[in-house]
Amino acid sequence: MNNSFGSPPDQSTIQGDERLLALFSHLSLFLGGILLPIIFWATNRDKSKFVCFHALQALWFHIAYIALIFVLIFALVLVALVGGAGFSLLAGSGGGGSEFPVLLIIFMVIFYSLLFAIIFGAIGYSIYMGIKSYKGELVMYPIIGKKVYAKVYGSA
Repeated sequence: MNNSFGSPPDQSTIQGDERLLALFSHLSLFLGGILLPIIFWATNRDKSKFVCFHALQALWFHIAYIALIFVLIFALVLVALVGGAGFSLLAGSGGGGSEFPVLLIIFMVIFYSLLFAIIFGAIGYSIYMGIKSYKGELVMYPIIGKKVYAKVYGSA
């Protein structure tokens, strides 16, 4: 694989244990959480650039994933509070009766659909990245991959 920021290390020089640590760095999204990539990075930063690269990528992907989940949960709470307050005002004034707010149901369906899509999409993508890294490839996550590559391997 040749890219614009230099050529990656030869795949034949990457040991089996390095590939395994890179695999587990990506799979830690649902195996060991955010601590596993931190441990792999800390213990291998002077030994293996390959493991360091994949561990840092997985770490930043985990951070972005957790932040996105928190933003969605915050949005759900906000919609529930605003929607619930608006519904209680309508019901209290006699204008809305006791019907359940359809708009709140629509927001909940959209929220849970988006939440499950993000969760299963992130798990699927981390499995894909883990398999690619186990093959010895330097695959990169969008946005963070180039920055981590420049940090670990330096820019060409």
